[in-house]
Amino acid sequence: MKHIFTSLLILVSSLSVFAQNEGTVSGAVTSEDAVAALRAAAVDQEADFDTAYSQAEAAGVDDVLLLESKVLRLLGGGDLQAVLDMIPVMEQHADEFVVGAGGFFSNRSQVYGLIENLKALRANDAGDWEAFESHVKEGFWKSPELSNMFGMARLVSERHESLAQNEAMQNIRIPMDLEILSVDGTTTTLAQVAQGKKAVLLDFWASWCGPCIMLMPELKNKADVLPSQGVFVAGMNTDRSDPLKHAREVQEKHGMDMPWLIEPASSPFSSALAINSIPRMILLSPDGKVLFNGHPMSPELTTTLASIGVNL
Repeated sequence: MKHIFTSLLILVSSLSVFAQNEGTVSGAVTSEDAVAALRAAAVDQEADFDTAYSQAEAAGVDDVLLLESKVLRLLGGGDLQAVLDMIPVMEQHADEFVVGAGGFFSNRSQVYGLIENLKALRANDAGDWEAFESHVKEGFWKSPELSNMFGMARLVSERHESLAQNEAMQNIRIPMDLEILSVDGTTTTLAQVAQGKKAVLLDFWASWCGPCIMLMPELKNKADVLPSQGVFVAGMNTDRSDPLKHAREVQEKHGMDMPWLIEPASSPFSSALAINSIPRMILLSPDGKVLFNGHPMSPELTTTLASIGVNL
């Protein structure tokens, strides 16, 4: 979500063009002084926003302006979840937001666009693709500049790529009888580990892949909670050079107490699954049908697991 935080900071900069950068919050303040101080604190993460907010409340500053300042502050701080939690109250007061030179937003459509884009992000996280499509369209129509700042084009592209990939995977069956080496020196097959299971979850990674290593705690968490629900979870190393050595080193360093496999040298699984980037997580049915093929943190994985009665 790093790109979202970056967009939030840019967004605050664009929304705060009308915010005043003067005014202090010391001693008795007039409503006008309190508003000026609140505006300044809302866009400056180093400022004492809580004090400015409290003094603005005491000075009788309008509740909607207080709400606007809180939204702007949270956006600037990158606290996306807190902003998403405020969607209902933002909707309730959207028509009351002060826009133009007297407010934080340049026009009313910008307020509506912000809400729609936030709803789109929430739907994306939940894997609610019908709602995602609807809110993305509305958000772009209301405020295309905010849609660009939130990176909606990239999220839509990722969704289309996922749909295309899922369609391509529909008729693929993974070879379940190929022998796979484990770091403990034994061999197994996907058919063997899938016996009596609901599914097989494989994380394709390599020692040179920084994002793969960063997600090891997430993989470990999946290995802790999914096997008891009937899902076999394993790491699948894809290093071309000394894969056994690299796999052992990473397993020991990160405490990956779980099945730790080495993909055969010919990369039969990566080839069949069209894996051209990692980290990549694959969910297979016991007969080798591809249920999910995507990023380990994709909300679609959680949705797919839920469809087979598994909670992540």
